[in-house]
Amino acid sequence: MRRYETIFIAYADLPEEEINGLVERYSAIIKDRKGILIKAERWGKRKLAYEIKKHARGSYVLIDFAGTAAIVTELERNLRIGDKILKFMTVKTQDTVDLQELEKEMNPPSVVEEKAEPTPGIDQEAATPPAGAEVTEVQTVEAEGKEDEATTTESAGKEEKE
Repeated sequence: MRRYETIFIAYADLPEEEINGLVERYSAIIKDRKGILIKAERWGKRKLAYEIKKHARGSYVLIDFAGTAAIVTELERNLRIGDKILKFMTVKTQDTVDLQELEKEMNPPSVVEEKAEPTPGIDQEAATPPAGAEVTEVQTVEAEGKEDEATTTESAGKEEKE
């Protein structure tokens, strides 16, 4: 089994339900032939680099899947005869596929919120503003590969004029 990505461009004036129907139709072709659908992303409507069939905009869709060359042949045949498709392209991304890695990619482990750890190399007392001061802006400055945290503070007693 190999891994492929197919990108197709549909007419921009198609309703969202019709584009979803196209994605389901082409996904079903992959699943019916014992391929593994990894993801189907709708990139939305974008301006084309050049006009295709007198259209300047199109709806982009990416289908990432694993399967055999026969699946690609059938998918491209259907894309070719589809009257709502402006253009398509299929690219092989991997020669061999590890099914365990695909499972992990398709079902990522749940993310547990971790407590923020202090950044090493930054003096926490120097990074903390003095009592009674408000922090209005925090900027990260990167100079020669070193990160420093610059903090802009305003004093609470600024009402006094000298």
